Amino acid sequence: MKKMLIVDDEAVVLSLLIRALREWDVEVLTSTNLEDAEYAIKNTHFDVVLSDIRLTGMLDRTGLELISYVKEKSPGSYVIIMTAYGTPDIEKEAYAKGAYFYFEKPIPLENLFDRLAALGMRKKSAAKGVRASEA
Repeated sequence: MKKMLIVDDEAVVLSLLIRALREWDVEVLTSTNLEDAEYAIKNTHFDVVLSDIRLTGMLDRTGLELISYVKEKSPGSYVIIMTAYGTPDIEKEAYAKGAYFYFEKPIPLENLFDRLAALGMRKKSAAKGVRASEA
């Protein structure tokens, strides 16, 4: 089973994404701040890290710092960045630091699902296959 870390300081966003990913064959862990996210990354391999850019306030950009941390500690992990306050410069910086993809909030879930599928993640039914009784 694939593992995914979602980092966002907004509980509503975490809840929505957890609910949306219930149908996926992925173990989801969450973090609301940079320190806890770094601890999780240091101790667990995640296939994907989905992180907001602003984790502590209006001018915060710690999500961009997290890209560098992931690339150093877990180079095989993919980082997807999301933000409600993006600019072309922030997007360019995210990609320059090694982000796999960049989303503006609100994230169209189908677009997120397409990116996850491209990384080898599957919905539970696809991961288990179709049983003969369902065919």
